[in-house]
Amino acid sequence: MSGANASPTRSASAIARSLKKRRSHQLMRPVVPLSALVAVIVAVPSLTSVRAQAPAGVNAPPAFEVASVKPNKSGTTQAKVNMPPNGVNIVNLPLRGIIQLFFVINQPSKLIGIPDWTITERFDISARAAGPITADERRLMMQALLADRFKLVARREKREVSVLALILARNDGKLGPNLIESKGCISPGDAAQGAARAGGQPVCGPKTGGAGRLLLVGTPLQQFTSLLALVLDRTVVDKTGLMGRYDIDLTFTPDRQIPPGVEVPGPAADPNGPSIYTAVREQLGLKLEQQRDLEEVLVIDHVERPSEN
Repeated sequence: MSGANASPTRSASAIARSLKKRRSHQLMRPVVPLSALVAVIVAVPSLTSVRAQAPAGVNAPPAFEVASVKPNKSGTTQAKVNMPPNGVNIVNLPLRGIIQLFFVINQPSKLIGIPDWTITERFDISARAAGPITADERRLMMQALLADRFKLVARREKREVSVLALILARNDGKLGPNLIESKGCISPGDAAQGAARAGGQPVCGPKTGGAGRLLLVGTPLQQFTSLLALVLDRTVVDKTGLMGRYDIDLTFTPDRQIPPGVEVPGPAADPNGPSIYTAVREQLGLKLEQQRDLEEVLVIDHVERPSEN
């Protein structure tokens, strides 16, 4: 993605001041803990134009043979997503996260027109096909299920939006002490299948760090920007030019408080720690710069609560 009509460079402190005008509104919006949405953070290869409902005259997408959709009233925030060869098992995930996962949207800010109840209300979905299915077939089947049970109508379009660009902070390209090129790790899939950890290598991906810490092993910068987007409730774009995988340890004080009753694994955030903007600069050697960019977003034209089956 290339920047369009980029605004003049502003410091991290200037960005933080500009966000104060939005803060009272943000505090009133539903907050979903990071741990509940890590499962839906995926790399976006190329977002093709698709709809939740097939247009007239076009063959209907493949559908599951059986499917169950139920509200989850457990009151917890722990979510699970499993992909068996012939279906999908989702436990306690907000509808927004489900839409992100099966429309391949890596940042919630790229969902336009999503109602608040899709963030706070959680669902269990179990669906099965007649036999094994591919990842693409599973995605299309889930889109058809969302259209059928939630009456979802969605469309993709390009919009020029305000983004936070993640760029190098230093002209010489030197990175911070907590951004280290990974020396190797084992994929979660291999670890789940009992693969031996040669040389004591850790499992790639996010680790439990608590409310004010992002701890990742062997992670591409694109996935890290997706986590930043969840924390900041903004679209964050990787423009560092850094390739490969990195070990990242970022400690900060969140701008928004975790609501009562919401569980976040790990220690509480330090109320006297640095802002996330300062932490990114000092700990990672990167910075967040406000720009205008052309982004592909998913516009939600209609969605409603399902009737319980």
